[in-house]
Amino acid sequence: MNLALDAVGVTAAVCLASYLMGAIPFGFLAARVKGIDITKQGSGNTGATNVFRTLGAAYAIPVLLLDAGKGAFAAYLGLRFLGMGSPGALLAGACAIAGHNWSVFLRFRGGKGVATSAGVGFVVFPYLLLAALAVFVVVVAASRYVSLGSLVAAWTAFLLSFTPSYTTMHRLTVFLLVLAITVQHRSNIARLLSGTERRFGEKVFAGKDESR
Repeated sequence: MNLALDAVGVTAAVCLASYLMGAIPFGFLAARVKGIDITKQGSGNTGATNVFRTLGAAYAIPVLLLDAGKGAFAAYLGLRFLGMGSPGALLAGACAIAGHNWSVFLRFRGGKGVATSAGVGFVVFPYLLLAALAVFVVVVAASRYVSLGSLVAAWTAFLLSFTPSYTTMHRLTVFLLVLAITVQHRSNIARLLSGTERRFGEKVFAGKDESR
């Protein structure tokens, strides 16, 4: 009984720590350095893409790496302390992604989970991540739509999870992560369909509140 309670306590602590780590809004903090509220710029998203459009690569690249790092470190915590193998890493990683998307520090606003999911994938599914990154680069280079590249890359990772190297549990987990990314991109999907989505490199002028 005590061992079971200890396991529940450790799992709860790792999940909470992962959520809070994921909830650190690096994009919001980076924009604050420039006196800008990133939630009122462009898409209102705190992820690296909106930071890039608003502040440029010098701010967006560190945000991208830190957001991915949140997912990777949370997955490592799951591997290290939960004693469940990849399921433990995925559980902790999912908590970090939830924190990033719905940050308690920003009244449950945040990003779309792509970079943080990539961080989790780096630890748990490195080959799927590499394939997804290759697809992302090709799609963005061809279309200049970051959102389209993210979506196609995510669903490619899911399709590749049907290779023999992965279990049904792995496929289900990848599906849920990809589904979350897709739901978070629902406004982008609507703009892609209507032809109003911004292309990579288009700037958002700081101080201008835009709906997309």
